[in-house]
Amino acid sequence: MEAMREPQVRDFRRLTVYQKAMEWIGKIREIVKAWDWEDRKVIGNQILRASTSVAANLAEGNGQLYLQKEVSFINNALGSCSETQMWLEEARNAKLIDQQTFERLDNEAIEIRKMLVAMVKKVKSEIGENRRAG
Repeated sequence: MEAMREPQVRDFRRLTVYQKAMEWIGKIREIVKAWDWEDRKVIGNQILRASTSVAANLAEGNGQLYLQKEVSFINNALGSCSETQMWLEEARNAKLIDQQTFERLDNEAIEIRKMLVAMVKKVKSEIGENRRAG
């Protein structure tokens, strides 16, 4: 039987990693807005889709009652964060962002990924505690 948390309404907006992801998305959006139409449509659309998926998966996962489902959504957020890093690299290679901007956004992505991994470990420990208690 899958570990379930005590039913309660939780606010994903209180998660530090969610707040960090939203700030990161805002920075990316401001950069993409300055690009010409074609670059916005192709690379910009992909970067924004992948980066917003990080926050969306955190929100969806945090609203789950079943802990293993939350782990799955956090894992999706990790994948979307890595995908965003790839698109940022492509933007740098296409000379849409400079090396300094790339490094700043990439370092933020690394920080978000570390926070997501820590979150997975925390939720998995809750799963283990629930199994031992049950």
